[in-house]
Amino acid sequence: MSLVVFPFKEEQLEVVARNLEVAAGHDRVDEVWAVAAAEGKAMANVARIADEVAAATGTPVDVFVQERIGVFRSGKGDGMNTALARSAERGSARTHFYDADITNFDSGWIDGAEDAADRGYGVVRHRFPRAATDAMITWMVTRPGLAIRFPGTLLPRLGQPLGGELLLTGPAVEALAGNPKVRARSDWGIDTAITHATACLELGLYEHYAPDGKRHALYGSLTDIREMVLECLDVVASLEEAPPKGSDFDADPPAPVPDDLKRAVAYDVASTRESISEAPDPAEREILESLGVDPGSPIDMDGERWLRILPDLLEQFDLGNPAWRSAVFRLWVERVIHYTLHQVPLGYDAAIGYLESTIRDFELRG
Repeated sequence: MSLVVFPFKEEQLEVVARNLEVAAGHDRVDEVWAVAAAEGKAMANVARIADEVAAATGTPVDVFVQERIGVFRSGKGDGMNTALARSAERGSARTHFYDADITNFDSGWIDGAEDAADRGYGVVRHRFPRAATDAMITWMVTRPGLAIRFPGTLLPRLGQPLGGELLLTGPAVEALAGNPKVRARSDWGIDTAITHATACLELGLYEHYAPDGKRHALYGSLTDIREMVLECLDVVASLEEAPPKGSDFDADPPAPVPDDLKRAVAYDVASTRESISEAPDPAEREILESLGVDPGSPIDMDGERWLRILPDLLEQFDLGNPAWRSAVFRLWVERVIHYTLHQVPLGYDAAIGYLESTIRDFELRG
């Protein structure tokens, strides 16, 4: 039997309730945990819902607050590490993690992961279609960064290395609970740290395809995920051990992408452009110039330029330096906007095909 974990902060209660019901009502699940980012009203509301779900399904649904474990900004990573430590202590055979804000979560996610684990895979990750302008950290930072640092391994081939939807068998949970790099990432870097660590374990990794996509609230300005892009770049830059080449890895075949996802717009270009309209200060100007970028001219961040600059960002980025944080966010936004204006109008399939080709380019660069 399995444990299902939902880290949460302040999600829509009806979405959280439905997700808890799906997990608790599944015949392969014997317990559900909801790990709160902090005590307060949100936690109290979810605890009330959890009691109702437990009474209706007969499956225990436990709600508790995350512990302070990592050394970075306290966030989702502390929640996941809290659950990993508790799961390892109790010896759970299988532990699922899902984001609490998925609006189309259903039993198929659990079924797909359990089926792959039944076939002997020690780690099962979920991948899914995304809007052409969604997943811009994955496409512009995480996947290319992993391709540069670990070419020829399974890491550049993973569809959602930044995703938090996965199943871990007991040995994987025990390894992660004792992994210093994983425990340190109390922030948004946790998902990538777990992806890297599990790829190195040689327990077998499988990607299950959720054909309807991962539906969740999209963004206004990309400033909504400013902290995430910085922390994800930082964690990729920190990774050292290369997974063995030829590791046991397989994945479900792709399926047709839902039409509404092909039409979806994931962020607002105008408000995002406005977020970087202020001229860089002297410290940021110096960084931009060191990267070969003229801060006094429009930045045309096409694929070739990003291919040249990203390796330097991985080598030099300083998460604690405000000027570096501002420079990286500015450059990433310019890259995303360039892609949005030049590749997305060519159509969904062409845009995604272009993004996949960039990963191959970064892998050759590595």
